[in-house]
Formats: sequence, C-alpha cells, structure tokens
Amino acid sequence: MNKNYFKRVHIAMLFIISFLGGMVHMALHSHFAEGKIFDWAESLMNALVVKGATVASVADAANLPDLEFMSSGMLYVAVLWFVLMVLPAILPLLTEKRAWRWVTAIVGLVMTMMGIMDGIGHITMPGQIPLGLSGLILGSIPGIIAVVLAFDWAKAQVIVTSSTEEN
Repeated sequence: MNKNYFKRVHIAMLFIISFLGGMVHMALHSHFAEGKIFDWAESLMNALVVKGATVASVADAANLPDLEFMSSGMLYVAVLWFVLMVLPAILPLLTEKRAWRWVTAIVGLVMTMMGIMDGIGHITMPGQIPLGLSGLILGSIPGIIAVVLAFDWAKAQVIVTSSTEEN
C-alpha cells in the first residue's frame, strides 16, 4: 500500500474522531442548556404555585411565544461550523493536491483552536467543567495530532513512483 495514502487516511481518521468529539460536545451542550432552562422554569412554576397561582393561570398570563430550538441565523452558523469541522476530515481522502493539503491543515488548525477556546471557556464557567473537558479531550486532542500530521503532509513533497520502480 502507498505510504502517502496511509498518511492521508490517518489524518482523515484523526479529524473524523475530532469531529465526532465535537458532536458529542455539542450534544452535551444541548443537554446542559436544556437542563438549566427546564430546571429554572420548573423552579419558577413551583414558586408561583406556592404563592397561590395555578399552572393554567401562569401559562395564560405569560403569553409566551413558542420556544424555537434554533433561529434561522443560528442554523446558518451551525451548518457553516459543521462544514468547517468535517472539511479537514474529507479533503485528505479526496485529493493529494498541494493546495488542498494546505487547506486541510489550515482549516483543521482553525477549527481545533476554536474547539480549544470553547472548551477552556466552558471550564471557566461554574457547573460546566464536564462540558469543557469533553470538548478538550474528545475533540481537541485528536485534532491537535491531526493538525501536526496535516502540516507535515502539506509541507512534504509528493513522490510519484511508477510500477516498474517499485520492488
């Protein structure tokens, strides 16, 4: 098997692991956010009921709009983030061209750095240490290794050998 192809697959697999770690982090993020919103809402409703209100009267008086999971602007950001996270995982499998190797390395670096900053940001917030650690461990560690390998791959010269030169 071609050694260079193995390197490409290795880089792609590490970026895929990093991507999946990012997805686990996002899933935990949703769980933490929903849990806090629902816990707050339940506490508020219980406090109002203790004061004599009924759940129906509170719901009628609040006249709140339906809760949207994601605004259209946030959906565009999520799609862009998803594409930028998966791009370094796909490009090494598709092409050997030097320009795309650099795109893989640079986009991988940017997305890994963003993941590290997000993880550190969560660690500094009360009650979000597990969320931050999940992003750092599951997404950033394989991402860092993949970035190092991707930059080595981007700098390397491609050696083309014909079938007659191989032993």
